[in-house]
Amino acid sequence: PQVQRAAPRGGDVWGDASGDDDFEKAVPLLAHGARVIVMAGMQSSPRVPINQLYTRDASVLGFAISTASAADLAEAAKVINQMLATGRLKGRVGATFHLAEAADAHRALEAGGVYGRLLIVP
Repeated sequence: PQVQRAAPRGGDVWGDASGDDDFEKAVPLLAHGARVIVMAGMQSSPRVPINQLYTRDASVLGFAISTASAADLAEAAKVINQMLATGRLKGRVGATFHLAEAADAHRALEAGGVYGRLLIVP
């Protein structure tokens, strides 16, 4: 419902770095001509609703950061840092732990209850 309210005609890009690759939930939310970016899930074998992809004229693209050049990564970092500095992009902090609580932070990650980035501060 949140996506449909924010983008009633569907989303233009879907990227999921979780590795879940839940195409059956995501594809119905895509706009005509949308792109799906696959960037995680090396062991994943998702069911893909092909009929819903091609009738939306949607495409699936793979992205592996390990194939980017140092210059490409530097340029991307520059753009991201500018967007963070101006507030156009906001980092999502899921939890903050002190260094002495690093073991607790690790357990929280293993339990799967942290949504967003986990920060460990001195």
